[in-house]
Amino acid sequence: MKNIVISGYYGFNNLGDEAVLAGITSLLKKKNKDLKITVLSASPAETAKLYNVKAVNRSSIIKILSVLAEADLFISGGGSLLQDVTGNFSVPYYLGFAWLAKMQGTKTIYYAQGAGPLNKKWSQRLTALTLNRFNLLGVRDQESKRLLRDIGVKRDIKLTVDPVFALYDPLHNNRQKIKGKVEIGISVRPWSVDYIDQLAAALNKFSQSKNIKFILFPMHQGSDEGISKQLKNRLEAEAEIFELPAAPEKALKEFSQLDLFIGVRLHSLIFALLNQIPLLALSYDPKIEGLMSELDYLPLMKLEALEVETAVEKLEYIFSERYTLRKKIKGFLLKKRSEAEKFAELVLEEVDSCGS
Repeated sequence: MKNIVISGYYGFNNLGDEAVLAGITSLLKKKNKDLKITVLSASPAETAKLYNVKAVNRSSIIKILSVLAEADLFISGGGSLLQDVTGNFSVPYYLGFAWLAKMQGTKTIYYAQGAGPLNKKWSQRLTALTLNRFNLLGVRDQESKRLLRDIGVKRDIKLTVDPVFALYDPLHNNRQKIKGKVEIGISVRPWSVDYIDQLAAALNKFSQSKNIKFILFPMHQGSDEGISKQLKNRLEAEAEIFELPAAPEKALKEFSQLDLFIGVRLHSLIFALLNQIPLLALSYDPKIEGLMSELDYLPLMKLEALEVETAVEKLEYIFSERYTLRKKIKGFLLKKRSEAEKFAELVLEEVDSCGS
């Protein structure tokens, strides 16, 4: 039995990161049921229960060294772990695990992540130095690949997709029920740009001539509730804040009966796409534009350039074309799920090449 250790931003009640873990573990287990997977988590008991894996506290160096000593493969898997805009801790913290693994002769994989922003020279150098020693590198978008090349990563970099796309199941994506109201999902997050007044004004104008219910989904528990309440209080149509289940697959199903979606957080947009929901993406980060680059039939607006009239026009477009757009999204999802599966196969080739 081969042992895999996975590191990421897990156990912090962030559904986006939890969905990444769900995607990775489901892919690997689907292709090899005999794998033993251990996850480094801030809430190891909850992580172990949610994903049927072993989990250890990500703050316990003794426990981490113990599981790495038995590991055949170390996976650095998450959204965008290597970035230096939220502080100086993330880059050395996550790369430190890889060095601990390398010291024990364990293979290392950078699993379908985004990369950056990396604005500081020391974080760029440390990232390049470390990733050049990885056995397999995979990024989820072209911009991340370009960044890693620019800072000095010489190894081959595979362009793949976010592991969350592995959760797409067309058999469970049934036609929507006929409802009395148009249900529109929304996910917002705190950010340096004050955009809530503009967004509320656009949603209020769009809803004036329609029977609409807005459903707000806080994706990061403990972070998104406050700004969700701010938006709800400004909406004139019926609105509620919905607490999503902790399990990503269950949370994903809560999006299934929506008619439209407006999202700021990356994985809220992916959740909507996985349910073939036409959406308006509000970008605060290049990773949003990376996701939407292959979806030119769906609108995108930058938060700092959010204008009421333009937003209303884009919402009217996806509303009027929603049935046609759902069909287009399905083709995109089938392609992305296939790409996610192909990268998982590369990962398992590395596992199989490890000594018993």
